[in-house]
Amino acid sequence: MWQELEALRRRIHNVKPWEIERLAKKAGWVWQNTTGSHATYVKNGFPPVLTIKLHDLGGDLARSLLRIIEASLYEEGVSHDDQEAR
Repeated sequence: MWQELEALRRRIHNVKPWEIERLAKKAGWVWQNTTGSHATYVKNGFPPVLTIKLHDLGGDLARSLLRIIEASLYEEGVSHDDQEAR
């Protein structure tokens, strides 16, 4: 997961919404609903809601979403070594 996160970060201006969704699901986020062109994900024990725009995902928004996903992994205590062992 960490390798995928870094790969997306390297090409931040060319990230597709489905790639963010896939990473969020791997990180334990669960789809809650879709309203218009925005998908909402929640994670047990993590207060912010992750709202992913399903079109025209700009670099700044993608960077913010990746930071939230990464923060949830750190909050959960998942280290780089733990993921490689899985």
